[in-house]
Amino acid sequence: MSLQSLLYHAFGLKDQDYLKTEYESGNVIIHIQTKADHLCCAGCKSKDVIRKGVVERRFRTVSIGLKPVFLHARIQRLECRTCGQTLQEEIKYADEKKSTPEP
Repeated sequence: MSLQSLLYHAFGLKDQDYLKTEYESGNVIIHIQTKADHLCCAGCKSKDVIRKGVVERRFRTVSIGLKPVFLHARIQRLECRTCGQTLQEEIKYADEKKSTPEP
């Protein structure tokens, strides 16, 4: 099974691209980013957007065996050509009111 397949079947992340995996201090860190054809404005949902930088965030997810697993996401900052707003992409798999400290 590929890690791209694992993202979909184990974590339900079908709109994310797998970038790489790292192992730090007993943790598994899976690096991901939203597929280019799935990027859209968080405000008006238009797909007519321009990338304007990246913010990296880490999310804790279910463990694999005894190893804690983190998703290290590259969150795109997008300028919308339709509504003119510049916003971070919507993160569908995260609760926006919670954050996870770096391991």
